[in-house]
Amino acid sequence: MNHKIEMQAIGYIHTKYDMRNGTPPQGAEAEDSRGEIHMREEFVEGIQSFEEGARVTVLFHFHKSKGYELITTPYMSDVPAGVFSTRSPDRPNGIGITQVIITAVEKNKICFVGADMLDGTPVLDIKPSL
Repeated sequence: MNHKIEMQAIGYIHTKYDMRNGTPPQGAEAEDSRGEIHMREEFVEGIQSFEEGARVTVLFHFHKSKGYELITTPYMSDVPAGVFSTRSPDRPNGIGITQVIITAVEKNKICFVGADMLDGTPVLDIKPSL
């Protein structure tokens, strides 16, 4: 079976990063790296319970990745591995996931630290972290 799944962006991430080179490889390693999620108007009501200091998980689309290899060499390693055991942005479905800490919520905007995404990245979902 081959299922096609369609999603829509609920918002877009804005960061200072416009190229993969120079973007932190993981949000946990970039706690001083700031970003903002600008929610699309029809989804703003869904962020009303978020508060400063909350840790949330952001799922997003690697919109600038071009293709993938099933075997890749992970960041900080020289041993090839299957792509699904890595955090490579070059994946069959291009889904990224990062935990961030909310620093402010203002109308349609969630400000956070821990950004490892490129500017303009589409947000697929936001979930509370455990």
